[in-house]
Amino acid sequence: MAGEAARPLRGRRAGQQPQQPAPIRPVGTDDGTDLARLIAEQFGKDPVHEVKTVVYRRPPHDMLGADGYSLVSNYFTRRVLPYCLMHNIISKLQAAVLSNMIGRQKKGKIEATHAEITDEIGVKRTSIGHALDALCEKNLVRKVKRSSYQLNPRVAYNGNGQEQHDFLAKLRALALNSKFPDELAPELSLFPRSEVG
Repeated sequence: MAGEAARPLRGRRAGQQPQQPAPIRPVGTDDGTDLARLIAEQFGKDPVHEVKTVVYRRPPHDMLGADGYSLVSNYFTRRVLPYCLMHNIISKLQAAVLSNMIGRQKKGKIEATHAEITDEIGVKRTSIGHALDALCEKNLVRKVKRSSYQLNPRVAYNGNGQEQHDFLAKLRALALNSKFPDELAPELSLFPRSEVG
């Protein structure tokens, strides 16, 4: 054993002290060093340059058709509309016209003549007026003037949340007697308010 201890280690010359590795110390904000820059300078051959990032808005959802997206209330499509259709609270024609208007809307606004809606859903023109009147009475749609409507933005809205919020604020400022857009007809208010989403 003693002979082994006296024998120099492989690669060490007699009388030479073993070389101690450099102490490990943290590198970072504590000593003012940018760790990413330090790594880049040590391993890269070229000088380090600032990297600028450009942020792009997400593209619209990829859907059938090119009109972007239309957000429809899950509560309305899951609970209210199916129940109303099955119990004849909303007729098939009214549901067809409402669906057509949801698809037509641009930021809650709809420009459409009776003839245009008729052509798309395939019914007699005279029946469209009655269906639209019923949708207006139920506060699902609001007539602004001839061939100009507003879709209740709490039922469906195409646009982002801030745009919907601003549109709702404008409608609420009108303080309409019908209480559009916040109250639907009593026959449509079938479920507890806590379920609305």
